Amino acid sequence: MKRAEGNFLMASTTRTKYAETLFKPATVSAAIDEAAMQGHRHYRIVQEFPFDLSDTEAARALEKWLDSEQFEYVWRPTRLEQDAYRPSILAEYPELEISW
Repeated sequence: MKRAEGNFLMASTTRTKYAETLFKPATVSAAIDEAAMQGHRHYRIVQEFPFDLSDTEAARALEKWLDSEQFEYVWRPTRLEQDAYRPSILAEYPELEISW
């Protein structure tokens, strides 16, 4: 295995574990309930790291659960400024927004 391949696998494994934690239906369900109790009609899963996790198994499983519970959702683009001194350098990744 070449070094780049090993690094790719490490990054993929880390992103997969992060997605599994972030998109756990029970956790999202509790967050939705909390937002609804505060009068909100939407909940956005805010990611700590700027990764595109929309194509992970965990995200697809959550989308399936959201569909079964009749929630609406959309992957919204999120921009993260990486360097305050060079604002033209931006990272863009999608975050999941759920509404009811």
